Amino acid sequence: MTGHRTPRVIALFPWGDVIEEFLEPIGLELQDFIERMTGGWLFGYAAALSSVGHKPIIVCASERVSRIECYVHSSTGTPIWVAPARRSRQGHSPAASSLRRWAATPLAAFREILIRSRCNVLLAQEYEYIRFDALAWLARRMKVPFYASFQGGDRTLSWIEAVARQLSLRACSGLIVASSGERDRLAKAYPRIALDIANIPNPLDTGEWRAMNRMEARASLGLPQDGFIVFNHGRIDIRRKGLDILLKAWARFADNSTGELVIIGSGQDSEAFAKLLGESGQSNVQWLSSYTTDRPLIRRWLSAADAYVTASRIEGMPVAPLEAMACGLPVVATDAQGLPDILADGEASGGLMVGQERPEEIAQALARLKDDRALRAQLGTAARKRVTEKFSIEAVGAALDDFLTKPRR
Repeated sequence: MTGHRTPRVIALFPWGDVIEEFLEPIGLELQDFIERMTGGWLFGYAAALSSVGHKPIIVCASERVSRIECYVHSSTGTPIWVAPARRSRQGHSPAASSLRRWAATPLAAFREILIRSRCNVLLAQEYEYIRFDALAWLARRMKVPFYASFQGGDRTLSWIEAVARQLSLRACSGLIVASSGERDRLAKAYPRIALDIANIPNPLDTGEWRAMNRMEARASLGLPQDGFIVFNHGRIDIRRKGLDILLKAWARFADNSTGELVIIGSGQDSEAFAKLLGESGQSNVQWLSSYTTDRPLIRRWLSAADAYVTASRIEGMPVAPLEAMACGLPVVATDAQGLPDILADGEASGGLMVGQERPEEIAQALARLKDDRALRAQLGTAARKRVTEKFSIEAVGAALDDFLTKPRR
């Protein structure tokens, strides 16, 4: 553990009024969350905090339980506390909806969980979000330090939420924001609040995420040994992930080249994306429509690919490109906030940056990678180096420890 500080019990609160808001669009249940889900912001933070001696717990609300229940996450061993709750109904106005969502927060159950687990610190996934305000009030009442991170989350939806957010941010001990664009926005949006902001990225297990033999990976997946394979994986959210732009870019690239684009994922836009893909008429796009928790399978695809591509419009600090970089893949990424921070030094960080809404730039970057095997190898080596130095479980754990335990007035 860093230094000689006393271990803390740190409660991590994921996004969503109830956990089903996150799970349902990707076709998972509460039990899947407990037994099969791994990685991402939530379990990455749990692993990072554990690596420096702290005791993380996960606290969420669910429609599937009738009383407080405690489980153990299969992969990390992190306790998962679940409070009973129901989704709030929409109000007649944005302000009414905000009030209903605040009222629906199971604060009494959360308080009982925090007392029973002897929690020392609260950490919420997002701050531009109703749950943040409710937790800020609870943390202040319990006299427990309260933090929040930025993962590309919501925005203020009503005037009453805007007023509450000012008070909540003043009560917050600190924010974890790895996106320089978001840090700039915070300074402009809240100029009168002295926010303590730490630039700490999301962590990745670089020991697990490493490439296997490329020829063996391709053979096991039934892929040709000489094809140019481009990979993308994650939630099927057309606007945020820029999947419409990705298909346009691939059409331009494929007009003058050969290869295959492989996309793995599911989400709220699965039906719309199936239609969009069908209308594109592209036969060299393979979409595996499922949210897989099979990390060895994803690692096999990353090991088989020649390049990774993301055309996102909105990001926080995405983990998917980090998984690709850890497996030695060159990355083509838009300049959506968060991504330039991952590829801070451009090619020296292992990637090619392109503009948002610029399918022609994505196509040009892919063509450049296809035609230059040496460049692919150079970028892949730089990508692996970048991730192991800046995004490892151990590096992020040490940074979180320093920030969450430093003395504050």
